[in-house]
Amino acid sequence: MNKTQNNLRLLPRRFKKAAFSLIALTIFFVVLIFSEFVTVEKELAKTVTSSGILLSFLLLALTRDKVEDELTLIIRLKALAASFIYGVGYVVISPFVNLLFDGEFINDEMGTEGLLLTMFLFYFGMLWLMKKNR
Repeated sequence: MNKTQNNLRLLPRRFKKAAFSLIALTIFFVVLIFSEFVTVEKELAKTVTSSGILLSFLLLALTRDKVEDELTLIIRLKALAASFIYGVGYVVISPFVNLLFDGEFINDEMGTEGLLLTMFLFYFGMLWLMKKNR
């Protein structure tokens, strides 16, 4: 391992299992709520669900792959940069699109959780696409 790989300090691979377990627990929580087996306030359920999904996505993004070399680090960095540009572009462009279409085009209720969720999904999509086309 060279100096760049040591400086990145990604989490060990076992954290992927923890992230997938957290996703499974969050989905199980959602199923319990929709089946009305457990009664929980709607806001609390939304907060717990979004926090669980975002935390598991963060763990997945920060966990190292089985083979972590210089090319993988570059791909990871490019996907992160593309995701950041997507998020900034969305925040900058959405008010103009809402103004142009009288607020009917983009849903303003997406909020911070929605933006982070779409940025993570964009990151994972770009990472998968770039790894596939090495």
